[in-house]
Amino acid sequence: TDKNIEELAGITLTDEEKKLVKGTNWKTDISGILTKYALEAGLTPNGNAKARTIVWEFIDTIPKHREPLHSFRPDLIEKYPASADKTNHWRVDVPYISRQTEKNWKEEFPINIVSGRVVEHMGTGTETRASHYLAELSPEMYGELHPNMAAKLGIKHGEMMWVHGTKGGKIKIKCKVSLRVDENSVFLPQNFSGWWSGEDLTHRYPDKTAPYAMGENSGQVTSYGFDQQTACPETKCSLVRIERA
Repeated sequence: TDKNIEELAGITLTDEEKKLVKGTNWKTDISGILTKYALEAGLTPNGNAKARTIVWEFIDTIPKHREPLHSFRPDLIEKYPASADKTNHWRVDVPYISRQTEKNWKEEFPINIVSGRVVEHMGTGTETRASHYLAELSPEMYGELHPNMAAKLGIKHGEMMWVHGTKGGKIKIKCKVSLRVDENSVFLPQNFSGWWSGEDLTHRYPDKTAPYAMGENSGQVTSYGFDQQTACPETKCSLVRIERA
């Protein structure tokens, strides 16, 4: 806070800095002065911290970086290889390093995936997409592309496009041109279902039970490359190929 930063960080604020941070803490100080001095002093004002540990049952120490199976930076694979292939992993044989080094995946699938949730829907949207109000706010599946990437692919805002994944899956979705993603990535919401590889499966729902908001499931094109320890999948680091539908 403005009351203890000098003591904690071992610094003396200027009169101008004192004026800017008066009555604030690191969360409300829009000047960034409190956070700046705290970080320089090795403090963690936001509560984040570095952790290093060894757990006997873990396959890796913490921290440990491994490149995704389908990496946008294949030049880093040699330095940060995937885990060894795992046989009979919960009764399933899972290829890791052999899949990662099978070929240069980026040559065929040059765009990085960033998947995530939209504000209006929870999880896979099973409940929220059945709400008139929430479906009106977020009615359909889409893929968010940077203007430069959209122009490169020849796809305009609102046009349909095919997104092909490394496992052979594909989804047909609407293009949303946005500056919220970088030039090398596509953002895909994880909250939709009801379509599969371009086919509308609404007819499979019992009468009058289909959600109001329907769309392709992004899981069709994300990677299976889950972490062996946590089973957390690579939902923000896989590769796809996109073309105009």
